[in-house]
Amino acid sequence: MNWVIPLVISYLIARNDADLFNSEDVYSSLALVFDTTGSMKDDYQQLKSHAEGIMRHVLTRNDSDIKHFVFVPFNDPDVGPMTETFDPNVIMYKLNRVAIKGGGDCAEMGITAVVQALKIIKPNSYVYVFTDASAKDTYLVDEALELIQRKQSQVFVLKTGDCDSSSDNSYQTIALVGSGNVFDVNKGDVSKVLELVNKSMDTNKVNLMSVNIGQSQLSPSPKKLNIDESIKNLQVSVSGLNCNIDLMNPAGKKMDEAQGLMTELDLKNVKIVNVLEPIPGEWTLYVTSESAHSIRACGVSSKNFNFGFATAKPKNMTQTSHRPLKGANNYILIDCPDVTKFISCKTQDLYNENKTYSLPILELEKHNMLLCGPFLPNNNPFYIQVFGMNSNGHYFRRITKTSIIPDEPDAPYINTPTQITAVVGGELRIKCRVESLVPFTVSWIGFNCPRQTWNFSQSSEIELVIRNVTEQFNDIYTCRARNIAGNAESTTNVTVISMPTIVEGSDNVTIVLYEGEDYSMTCMGHGRPVPKMTWHVTNVPVSYYDVEHILIINDALRLIIYDATLKDSNVYTCTATNEAGLTEKHYNVIVKAKTIDSVANETLVEQEIGDVVLHCPLPNMTNQWLKDGSSVNDLIHKRADEPHYRLLKDGLKIYDLDVIDSAVYTCMNSNETYTIELKVAFAPYFIKYQPESMMIKRNETVLFDCMATGYPIPRILWRKMDSSLPITRWTLKDIEFLENKQKLTIHSVDWIHNGTYKCIVKNKFGIVKRRFDLLVF
Repeated sequence: MNWVIPLVISYLIARNDADLFNSEDVYSSLALVFDTTGSMKDDYQQLKSHAEGIMRHVLTRNDSDIKHFVFVPFNDPDVGPMTETFDPNVIMYKLNRVAIKGGGDCAEMGITAVVQALKIIKPNSYVYVFTDASAKDTYLVDEALELIQRKQSQVFVLKTGDCDSSSDNSYQTIALVGSGNVFDVNKGDVSKVLELVNKSMDTNKVNLMSVNIGQSQLSPSPKKLNIDESIKNLQVSVSGLNCNIDLMNPAGKKMDEAQGLMTELDLKNVKIVNVLEPIPGEWTLYVTSESAHSIRACGVSSKNFNFGFATAKPKNMTQTSHRPLKGANNYILIDCPDVTKFISCKTQDLYNENKTYSLPILELEKHNMLLCGPFLPNNNPFYIQVFGMNSNGHYFRRITKTSIIPDEPDAPYINTPTQITAVVGGELRIKCRVESLVPFTVSWIGFNCPRQTWNFSQSSEIELVIRNVTEQFNDIYTCRARNIAGNAESTTNVTVISMPTIVEGSDNVTIVLYEGEDYSMTCMGHGRPVPKMTWHVTNVPVSYYDVEHILIINDALRLIIYDATLKDSNVYTCTATNEAGLTEKHYNVIVKAKTIDSVANETLVEQEIGDVVLHCPLPNMTNQWLKDGSSVNDLIHKRADEPHYRLLKDGLKIYDLDVIDSAVYTCMNSNETYTIELKVAFAPYFIKYQPESMMIKRNETVLFDCMATGYPIPRILWRKMDSSLPITRWTLKDIEFLENKQKLTIHSVDWIHNGTYKCIVKNKFGIVKRRFDLLVF
């Protein structure tokens, strides 16, 4: 067996704020975490009235990556059940069935609910928490902070009370680290905040400033904001008592409504302003508040940077972790595609905006990548700030979406795709992203994987590669890693599929039929999964009776051309399709007219009852005509008192045409002859009449006789009255046609043959029908 399992360190550049090597992570989430205790009844009604609008608004935005929705109700002691879906209607259904009840001891299990939401959301997502109580499960704050940093997602808390006046600040800590916000609002103001959520939620938000000031500030100090041309919307929010926001644009003008400043929210404890299409340059921000407060400035832009930490110089993002190692020197690898010149790389303390550290810059050969450090992080959360210049000459400044907390060595974090599809004969590749702050070993477990472990000094991406895949590789594959802090594993379910094949082979076929004949083409396929079989006529799908004389039976496994006509000449294509691809077989059907060779010089077709003149082109004609070799003068006619033939100078006139006038007529002179075959056309009629009701013993043979004559030669179609399909040897078993379909024989009759049969005989001059009732006993 030819299989190879090399280990590969991927050099893929991550985009946005996460290393999205897994295609399952290309969308973001919106999570609603709701306190269902009795005191939240008013909040619940407001949430219901706005939630659907928020989700619909997100879905209809062409520039939004939010496609995944999560709802987590919580109480005490119950949390959940959690709902996740891509359909907002499911969330609304769950929201409408929430029971608002209970409470009494105030503190609720809110952090547990937040952790549940953070575990399931995708990177770069939003979590909104609605509660009027403090948290009982504060021991889970560290786990929530870890998930916030890993997912680079923001948590916003709408707190409409503090029923026990607790000093617990769990929600504040979570919001601070995630650059979110705690909105302390009255219950009557929830709708205003939800309206803001509807307008401001955007996965392209970038962080420009995040400052937490632990005291009141009545005399503001200016804060600088560098706005580049990619920022389409500038939003500044302040959480604090009776706060005020002033903005100066790069021209030194104070922004007001006339200048384009919009106040999105103005409550006692929070204020948010917005500027659409801010001009690029250095803006100045002035903020006052009568209490400790936090300042957030963000913009809507597709330009951001990715980052990762490593204790040894990393070569690419796959060798980094999302948090630095506590107590050790760390490097920061930064990928910033829009910066052409880096000016500084800094860390900024979460709790002290003036506590920043400039790090040494080590530019890499790879364009737009930067290596900073080494540096020894302290225990406080911090932001990374990147400052540079873009190709348009504007200053580019960003900070990380969330703050970062140094971490002790922890068990490896592993990420593999949940499911992968491989094709028989092709190549299977499974990427395993292992994140570890310390050295680790890794191994693969699955069909035919080698019993071997590999050693890595820091985070890496290990790829399992199997060539010439067979169906045996349909298995669960596990990537397992170990370091000094513990073990971890992640599994991938591999489904092996195969290209479809057509049982009859894929070589094209040409079929020649004559008018009135039937023909059947089969279209059976094999493959994994079982292929879908379809028929097309000249690339147009064929469905039941969409095309005259064409029918499909047995779930598209058989196409029948019955009573073929010249128009049925076409290319019929059998297609077998599954996830691996498609295979086609073409049937080129040619329908020819039935012709009878004639020795006559010319053939003439005339309708019954009329008169006709046969013209003779011979010179010096002797006025002698023969009918099938006999002189017309010697023929006896039906009425002696009326002429039937009349000799003309250059022809023969026949009066009152009858069927018996069909013959070969010959005119002559002394040297040569000229022949004309005359065919008299008439509507079909039956030659023989048969009893219309028959009783036949089971397993005997029955014959239905529909012998008829007519010209042109009539076509015959048979039907069984309890079936929508015409009778062919593929639609009714044990049948045989005789005498060009004028007789229908059923061999070994059975109960299924009971019923009424009808033959239809037609040409362009008329149609006749006959019925037969068959009783099998």
